[in-house]
Amino acid sequence: MNNLTTRVERCFFKLYRRVIGSSARNRATILNFHRVFDGVNIGVGDFISRDEFVLKMEFIKKYFTVLSLPEALECYREKNIPSLAVIITIDDGYQDSYSVITPILESLGIQGAFFIATEGIDNGLLWNDKIRNAIHRTEKLEVKNFLGLPCQEINTLSNKQSAQKSIHNLCKYMTLESRENAIDELIELLDVDVSDDMFLTAANILEMHNAGMTIGAHTHKHPILNLETNENAYLEISQSKDILEGIIETSVDYFAYPNGKYNEDFNQSHILMLKELGFKAGLTTNWGSLHVDSDLYAIPRYTPWDRDVFRFGIRLCHHFRKKADYWR
Repeated sequence: MNNLTTRVERCFFKLYRRVIGSSARNRATILNFHRVFDGVNIGVGDFISRDEFVLKMEFIKKYFTVLSLPEALECYREKNIPSLAVIITIDDGYQDSYSVITPILESLGIQGAFFIATEGIDNGLLWNDKIRNAIHRTEKLEVKNFLGLPCQEINTLSNKQSAQKSIHNLCKYMTLESRENAIDELIELLDVDVSDDMFLTAANILEMHNAGMTIGAHTHKHPILNLETNENAYLEISQSKDILEGIIETSVDYFAYPNGKYNEDFNQSHILMLKELGFKAGLTTNWGSLHVDSDLYAIPRYTPWDRDVFRFGIRLCHHFRKKADYWR
């Protein structure tokens, strides 16, 4: 990108921000991230580089009103959300939440909210990581006779990524029992050790909490709640809450639904479970803004996908003009 383009985008952003700012009061955007890699990209998925994350956090800190999740919800209750309010959330609970993301946020005085799938604390990884490790570590050159899928070559990086994606997408929408059986079958078929140490530890989580970060629950094994019985779903939600409360020795008040689309991934019965368990709010991945009429147990989130920081900022500003993406 040349300097002229950068200057034009910067000027347009500042002008657009000024116009939007006057109409963006009582509405907040909750940004959602997953992984931030420091150096070499560690895989496919929702990854951004450390440099990109730093630029975006510095940019947000400079041009927007950054709130912690508890602060934003207090403003919501007072019907007084400041103009251009932004909240930072990170899902899943990988080691880079502690080693990369938290130090960046702490250096900027930003209190992020981290939603942790607690099985990874003891196991060092989640179900999707087992699939990735099986595909990328095996010495086999193909995956065949697996769940009725066509034979897939895994003799190149591109082939491995393609196989990983297809198997991931198939297993993602299985019940926990079926998913675990399928992954065990894959590991046996590929004759490979998938163990890893890429997740937050209890000590990491406590240190993040003590640094002012909000710790939230994200189920235990990261299932699609709609696919589970109510009994299993309740156990998944409550178990993650109990484990995290045992680590930080205070209440865990916030929950993020895995995958997070209303009716597709969770429903009203799961909202009632959150209320029964004492959660104060639940976060979705439906697009939209938090505003004074939002349902606190189905708060939308939205993250612009632009790599360039000014285009990211323009799209973020534009989001404040849109009505919330209501689904009920």
